[in-house]
Amino acid sequence: MKRMAVAAAVLVLIAGCQSKPGDQDDKPDSHAASSNKSSDNDEPGVTLKSDAQKRAGIHTEALTERPLHPELIAYGKLMADPAESFVIRASSSGTLRPSRERWPAIGQNIPAGSAIGSIEPRLAPSDRVSLNMQLSTARADLSASHASVSAAQTAYDRARALNADNKNVSDRAVQEAALKLAEEQAREAGLRTSVANLERATSATNPLDGQLVTAGQGGEVTEVLAQPGEWVEQGAPLVRLQRFDRLLARVNLAVGDRLPSAAPAALLVPAGYENMAPLPAVSAGVAAEADAHAQGLPLLFRLDRVYPGLRPGIAVTARFTLPGTTGEGVLVPRSALVQYEGRLWVYIQTKPDRFTRRPVSADVPTAGGLLAAHGFAPGDRIVVTGAQTLLSEEFKSQNEDTN
Repeated sequence: MKRMAVAAAVLVLIAGCQSKPGDQDDKPDSHAASSNKSSDNDEPGVTLKSDAQKRAGIHTEALTERPLHPELIAYGKLMADPAESFVIRASSSGTLRPSRERWPAIGQNIPAGSAIGSIEPRLAPSDRVSLNMQLSTARADLSASHASVSAAQTAYDRARALNADNKNVSDRAVQEAALKLAEEQAREAGLRTSVANLERATSATNPLDGQLVTAGQGGEVTEVLAQPGEWVEQGAPLVRLQRFDRLLARVNLAVGDRLPSAAPAALLVPAGYENMAPLPAVSAGVAAEADAHAQGLPLLFRLDRVYPGLRPGIAVTARFTLPGTTGEGVLVPRSALVQYEGRLWVYIQTKPDRFTRRPVSADVPTAGGLLAAHGFAPGDRIVVTGAQTLLSEEFKSQNEDTN
């Protein structure tokens, strides 16, 4: 019996030595870690304590329910408004000369009323001979006029001296001498001006002053049609200017689509500006020419305002609100949107210190924000101020965990 008891004790001791001391402790700990893992933490987001939220200026507000209206969507592109285009033309025939600054270049802004250059008239050989003859005659007339002024001056001085010497000459004679002197002086001044103009016209190095070319309307240079040194005829186009603070949009309705009114308003979303408020536009009628590359009814819309950088040719999406409702959604304010990896996101406050990042669709943009039918519920608290700061903190925390 003693031998059997000793053998049993040895077997128990051997079994205890084969088992590892930490096995029983590891399994419960692993199970506890997985069960404590929150599904909220599986979503992208950031944890931020209340004092850090105050320092970062984080503000939230509850989402409100809004009705969803049916929409008609059409596509098109921006185009220049012909009413905002202006062409500077040559006021006379001659050779183009630039102003003190360089000749206008594409993309340059020209203020209204500014001079961009001048037009220098070109003299034919017969015209130059005629001008030389006129110059010779004018010089001769100027010499004769100078002699006449000298004689009139002498006569006036003599009459004034005699009148002062006991009225040997009447006051009337003195007045007539003064009038004669003034006439001769005026004639001499006119001849001097004529001689100066003719000399400047016949000079090869100092030609006759050309007529200034000015911009009657300001705008951005979109086309340069002539260069300095070229001979241009009167009325020839020189520079085309365009203002881009007002634009048109050409929108093509798909075949079978109809709008509820003859002159509807539209909200336009230019390509590359999806995260900004849509631009309101009013109808400008049906386009005069159909687009060979697009089917459907071509409509023109005039934008009330534009964003900096918008130019003709940029694609636009036109959204028309139709009568009725299709359901309910929530309005996500535009101030809550952040952009990452080509998508729009918002931060939802799921706990007092936890902010979860969720994607939001840009399918229904409005002037106040984006209408979301899925992924959000009325009452969800969304970050409207400081969302970009949360995005930075989120990736900062990820980098620290990686390191």
